[in-house]
Amino acid sequence: MRPLIIIAATLLISACSTQPISRSTYLLRPDRTLETRAMQGSTDLFLGEVMIASYIDQPGLVLEQGEGKVHTAKYHQWAEPLRTSLRQFLNTEISAGLGSDIAMSRIGVEHARRIDVKIDKLHGDADGNAVLIAYWSLTADGKTAEYQFAESVALDGTGYEALVVAEKQLLADLAQAIARGVK
Repeated sequence: MRPLIIIAATLLISACSTQPISRSTYLLRPDRTLETRAMQGSTDLFLGEVMIASYIDQPGLVLEQGEGKVHTAKYHQWAEPLRTSLRQFLNTEISAGLGSDIAMSRIGVEHARRIDVKIDKLHGDADGNAVLIAYWSLTADGKTAEYQFAESVALDGTGYEALVVAEKQLLADLAQAIARGVK
């Protein structure tokens, strides 16, 4: 009986002495310095739907390992739901590109222009790149113009932190492309 207690105590002590794996969380925020001010919401332009492919709309950062095979990081995650932070990020960056604020929700103007965005890919790849494929549309006066954005950028370093930096850059580039298209 005594050897069994010693073995159990040894196992318990060794289990408690191992270092737990730490989890890293990342915020998706613009690098721009924001200031306290009254928002000058657009009277004819608003950000409509921001849709995200379900495989990336989850806490873990995503890496594509090969043809159609993805890995979702368990210990490297977004700090908040991507659908929430991505909407705010795009709104801020598109507004900066336009030089004026766009509304975050539908506005009551009959002929308001609406921007819709769908993120189809936002992940790292096996070659050390961040990849973004997105579709966006501008609807005005009952007519819709559709656009595609497909870019990748090499990571400036290794690891998930470098991936987050590259993904933010790609999303900022998408926002600038949208702003140019709206103008």
